[in-house]
Amino acid sequence: MKRPAFLLFWLLWSGVSIQLLTAATGPLPNDTIRLQQQLGRVTTDTARIRLLTILCYELHDEQPARARVLGETAVAQARELPEPARSGLLMNSLLHLASCYANLSNGPQALRLLSEADRLARQQRHLDGQARAACAKGSIYHERGDSATAWQYYHHGLTLAKSPAVSDRTRMRLIGNVGELLFFRQQYSRALHFDSLALALARRIPDPTAESHYLASMGSYHLNLKNLPEAQRLLMQALAISRREGALRNQASQLELLALYYIVTDQPARTDAVTREALQLARQSGFLERVLDAYSILAAEAADRRDYRQAYEWNQRFVALNDTLNSRQTMQTLAATQASYENQERLRRIRELTQQHEIQVLRSRLLVGVVALLTIGLLVAGYLYRKLRRSRAALASSHAALEAASVQLRSMAVFKDKLYAIVAHDLRGPVMAFAGVTELINYYIAEKNEAELALLPALVREAADSLNRLLDNVLNWAVSQTGELSYRPEALPVATLLTECQALYQTAAKAGQQQITVAATPELRIFADHNMTRTILRNLLGNALKFTPAGGHVHLEAAPDPADSRMVLLSCTDTGVGMSAATVARLMSGPDMPTPTTAPAASAAGVGLGLVLCRAFVHKHGGTLVIQSRPGAGTNVTVSLPVA
Repeated sequence: MKRPAFLLFWLLWSGVSIQLLTAATGPLPNDTIRLQQQLGRVTTDTARIRLLTILCYELHDEQPARARVLGETAVAQARELPEPARSGLLMNSLLHLASCYANLSNGPQALRLLSEADRLARQQRHLDGQARAACAKGSIYHERGDSATAWQYYHHGLTLAKSPAVSDRTRMRLIGNVGELLFFRQQYSRALHFDSLALALARRIPDPTAESHYLASMGSYHLNLKNLPEAQRLLMQALAISRREGALRNQASQLELLALYYIVTDQPARTDAVTREALQLARQSGFLERVLDAYSILAAEAADRRDYRQAYEWNQRFVALNDTLNSRQTMQTLAATQASYENQERLRRIRELTQQHEIQVLRSRLLVGVVALLTIGLLVAGYLYRKLRRSRAALASSHAALEAASVQLRSMAVFKDKLYAIVAHDLRGPVMAFAGVTELINYYIAEKNEAELALLPALVREAADSLNRLLDNVLNWAVSQTGELSYRPEALPVATLLTECQALYQTAAKAGQQQITVAATPELRIFADHNMTRTILRNLLGNALKFTPAGGHVHLEAAPDPADSRMVLLSCTDTGVGMSAATVARLMSGPDMPTPTTAPAASAAGVGLGLVLCRAFVHKHGGTLVIQSRPGAGTNVTVSLPVA
């Protein structure tokens, strides 16, 4: 089958150009309703302008008239903002509004908006904004058929795109537009090169819609070059991505390109099938330009089959829809012209109101003079009244200061009583342990039980270690609460800290038949306070040994945080009795000052002051403390501290 050359070229080029418009940034179509709902709930001007701009760009292809109203509103509100927020929001709003006027065939107005946006971008040295403006201007001139001017703007945009300040998305759209221009100039090898670069950027961003578009563009180029197997592969790959993303318009365009492939390869049955599917999707998505192309292909196919009646019907539909599109484009152009006239009228009205305002200001100044004279009289009368109020205010201020001092004294008294209670509570256990050991000594001596008597030094050492740890925690906590504990961060080798902590508790671990292991790379360093970090590690390791039975294992480990390169994770994992989820939640959400209790179990284990101290010191460094545990499965405590 043969087709006129102009039909093949037009369908290929129109498919590329329209896809370029729909491959830009913006929310998915099914997010439009959510954005409109958010628009009714926002309270700040800047948030409202951003939502209006996003909605304008979302609708600029399918509903350009409605999108223009949203864009005009966003631009008007952005102009009223004070600096520095005004320039950035106004530049972005102007760029999106220009795309609406371009789709409404009002190129002059679109170019005026782009020039203003470009001027703002230059003032702010916003290279990405300058590149976007150059890309949009080049696209408008390209659609006008002025490829020389379009190339000048694209060349300027490519020069800007060398800077890392230009986003990958802007660079992708600019390179893709250059590929389209080169294809229009029939420089197919260069067009394929630029589309390949745009495709790589689309995959890196990632942007599946843009990836599908550039694959289809490359497929159309290969189709034009008669590289049919490669053209089919690229078109099928692009269509698969569009089907996965649910992009109906992309599917319609790519199915019609695939129909051209079947026309060239003389497969009428497949041509008819994919064209009808494209027609259905184009109707479903309201993509009238693709409906028009489908009518053209189906009419030509019917004529080739000598089914002239069917060809006539398809052609009649083509003519009717083409007239409708031309009428709609004319109405959109008229609407855009009307909007420009309304804007000019609005500016004239603003100038008149400004003049009236200046006259009103002069009148107000005269009135201010009269009011000033009256005010002087009132000030004299109010002077005596003010002295009276000043004395009352001084009395009230003194009373408030006394009340504040009283509250502070009561708070200090409560703090003191609670501190005494904690000291008495946490010291009770070790002291009772010493008393119990003395009674056991007398008992074993009387019984002459040397085997049991030999075990008593280990009990005394354990009680002494517990007493030393409790005193250290209470002292550190009290000093931290009074603000006298100094915070002097420095670069510390993690491996050395873990090894020191292991050596400190190695004797106690051997006595309890427990094993302590350490894992840390020698070059890993943290930026932390030395004393605070040692206190954290001592408490974590001491608690792990306390609740790990004989024969158990405690592992200290340090590694960079995979989720945040600025932090280092220090973890202590034991094979002890573990804790329930309720116990973990209570420890993590406990108060800054623990409350003593008379329960026997609490007396044996302390009031959790060590964990409170660890949590306070970790937060002092800007880190976090996480506990993971299950009954019978051991416990893992992980803290994050800044990397050096």
